[in-house]
Amino acid sequence: MIIPALDVLQNQIVRLYQGKYETVQFYPFELGARLKEYADSGAGKLHLVDLEGARDPSKKQWQHIQAATKALNVPYQVGGGIRCEQDVSDWLKAGASQVVIGSMAVEKREQVKAWIEQFGAEHFVIALDVNKTATGWAPATHGWLTESEFGLLELVDFYANLGVIDFLCTDISKDGTMTGPSFALYEDLIKHNPTIKVQASGGVSSLDDIKKLKELGIGGIILGKSLLDGAFSVEQALAVTR
Repeated sequence: MIIPALDVLQNQIVRLYQGKYETVQFYPFELGARLKEYADSGAGKLHLVDLEGARDPSKKQWQHIQAATKALNVPYQVGGGIRCEQDVSDWLKAGASQVVIGSMAVEKREQVKAWIEQFGAEHFVIALDVNKTATGWAPATHGWLTESEFGLLELVDFYANLGVIDFLCTDISKDGTMTGPSFALYEDLIKHNPTIKVQASGGVSSLDDIKKLKELGIGGIILGKSLLDGAFSVEQALAVTR
């Protein structure tokens, strides 16, 4: 599945390089129109990140995003600044089919477990951003500055046992670089648990990258900068996955 992604900051579409706000690049596109364009191009799901909410949970942009997604006829998943049960409820009521949980899924496992039990595992995507270390893939939080006490595969097992099947995984060294995705990361995840749906994010720069990820058995390919910069279109990306 091709999943076009848009990051939103100050109610505008942006991209960051490796998650750093000081590298922000603004794009002159209207959010609702761009989402509709992606949906009309055949995307089966859309991915949104509330960067304002991620930076300051008191400044969530859910009303702006809700207005932009109101007319969509495809589901969307959203992340950024989701810190409490009310945040999950607000986004699901606003129309999101799934919420993406990142740092909280690493640091507050029991709390996220309670949300999953309350709202249903099908409404959650667990996002795990990792660095490659001598001992394996190490999840990182707090703007990718803090290493988790749990390993990547341990966290995958924890949430898979709760019924979650969607996992969004990013090799931090690849984010926003357009240097190719981390094939080794996705090979390790699929080998470990072939029943989960892994969403690949970061580094995709060509249709050949998409083809290789498809051949690995990836459940979804998140495309952000490559689509915004016109490296290829949603239609072209879909064509190589068929």
